Amino acid sequence: MEASGRFVGIDLGKRTYDMCLVEPKGKITRTNGKTDFKGIDKLCEKLGADDLVAIEACNIAMRIERRIRQTVGCKVYILNPGKLAVIYMSTRKTDKEDALKLAKLLKNHDEDELPIVTPPTDEEWERRKLLSEYKSLKGARTREVNKLHAIFEHAGYTQFKRKDMCCEKNRNNILPLLKGYEKEEAERLIERLTLLEKQIEQLLQKINAEVEKDDKVQLAMTVPGIGPITALAYVAYMGDLSRFENPHQVSNFLGFVPKIDHSCTIKRNGHTTKNGNALLRSLLVQAAWGTVRSKDGGALRDKYKYMSGTKGMAKGKSIVTTARKLGELLYMLLKENKSYEPQKFITPEYHISKLADEALAANM
Repeated sequence: MEASGRFVGIDLGKRTYDMCLVEPKGKITRTNGKTDFKGIDKLCEKLGADDLVAIEACNIAMRIERRIRQTVGCKVYILNPGKLAVIYMSTRKTDKEDALKLAKLLKNHDEDELPIVTPPTDEEWERRKLLSEYKSLKGARTREVNKLHAIFEHAGYTQFKRKDMCCEKNRNNILPLLKGYEKEEAERLIERLTLLEKQIEQLLQKINAEVEKDDKVQLAMTVPGIGPITALAYVAYMGDLSRFENPHQVSNFLGFVPKIDHSCTIKRNGHTTKNGNALLRSLLVQAAWGTVRSKDGGALRDKYKYMSGTKGMAKGKSIVTTARKLGELLYMLLKENKSYEPQKFITPEYHISKLADEALAANM
């Protein structure tokens, strides 16, 4: 990669960083510091506007990238650590060596050869934090509901199901059945559940406010099965859709494409890569179930029935394939700014039969 400034590699730790600066002529300079506010300010003073900076993606990488970009104005690349084999296959694994390797990656490779992680905009970043907290609270609520259900089971009340513990009114009605310590423990669980549900409701109000002000999110919700949370997550995590050239790149980004092992006569496809964001991928799988059960599911619903019925594919694999197609459909709708309209699914057998008929008619 050509640059008028230096090539800079920064290896970030929780509290400190190591930085390596490589001059265009090859001179190497090393420095380090702390990752607190004062330390990052000093880091920015050491950089120039013409420098190219590489940072491994981690918890604090986005914050530091934004600080360097706004303060210094130089180009910053956030790189996917899972695809930096030159670092993880090295026999010398130190922070100083990692920083040097990052700097040399910039110097020796073009931009399109680097595993770049696109940093989110400020709005996308806030939405991601909102969705992450919502997922965390929902998970905490599920765990507390399971604990409460277990208390009733251990006390001998096996007629109740977990869904009976999800409603505050039901919980209060069945609580008097417990005695002694079980009742005290259940009361504490119910207090935590009430607080969690209140906080979840507050986050839902914030999510709905984000949905109302974004036309893209509302456009995504025209697809059956896509609710406000899935639509907001798709827009927040996919970012600028113009960086994808085709729907297959979207599936690759989401982690829905299979691992491929093609060597000589061996041609084998493995499980999905799962490289993308786990929250968005799980939401798309959940949304796919809603799509295939909707009367307006169109081609996605028909294809799911074809795979799980006619072809005999397992329902789990069929729904993951449907989720992949759902992610590609959302990409096309948002890119072309169109609302969803159900389409008819054409089976491969029908397509082959039609081509054969056309060929036969052409030869007559």
